[in-house]
Amino acid sequence: MFIAYGDSRVGLIRKVNEDSISDCSGPVFILADGMGGYVGGQVASRLAVESGTGFLKNVPLEKISEGLLKESILHANQVVLTEKMKKPELDGMGTTMITVGINDNVLSWAHVGDSRLYIYHKEILQQVTTDHSFVMELLRKGKITEDEMHEHPRKNEITRAVGIKKALEVDTGTIRLKNNTLILLCTDGLTGMVDDTHIAKILSEYRNFTKEDLMNCGEHLFNAAYNAGAADNVSLILIDYWGRKGGEG
Repeated sequence: MFIAYGDSRVGLIRKVNEDSISDCSGPVFILADGMGGYVGGQVASRLAVESGTGFLKNVPLEKISEGLLKESILHANQVVLTEKMKKPELDGMGTTMITVGINDNVLSWAHVGDSRLYIYHKEILQQVTTDHSFVMELLRKGKITEDEMHEHPRKNEITRAVGIKKALEVDTGTIRLKNNTLILLCTDGLTGMVDDTHIAKILSEYRNFTKEDLMNCGEHLFNAAYNAGAADNVSLILIDYWGRKGGEG
């Protein structure tokens, strides 16, 4: 039904990788981008992925839902907050978190922060999630343009994150997958360096249902970020959903 590939790499400027991803065996995939200093960011993203994975580990496939994925993020939020209380030196740490689960042809998702979920099908790239960021709020209010977003001094400031407040609003949703769909989870280390048009072009060159080809596709995305300067760490998970017999193409 699907194959997946993921990796998390240090960029060209930062010395420490503050991102974390789950393993790619599925059917649940988690990606997180930490903040709050090298140590804090590392700890926050790792705790988010580990606690989210643990929360969902023994859940039957048919029980995976957007509501349950939301609960996993709220659980991770409490875990990170508890760790901060134990260790004052980690004060200020937090992380984005995006979690997806695939059950048959239904993809459920939940997220906070500016890490993204994309769907690519029939040459069309769709950003599913909405960034929880300061500049996105300004754009929604009509105070800046899309072009101004990329140059704004507060472009990296997020408005929602795991581990910052006890009350956390989590966005969720479901998508009915069509056959031959690529699913991309990524941090802003990719999207801050490579625009959607370029991402879509790279995905369009992926043709075959093999793990090796999927890894090559991911490698091309990493290379695009590095060629653009890789100012941040870069993490991504690629899932190739080829569907089921009789499924919609």
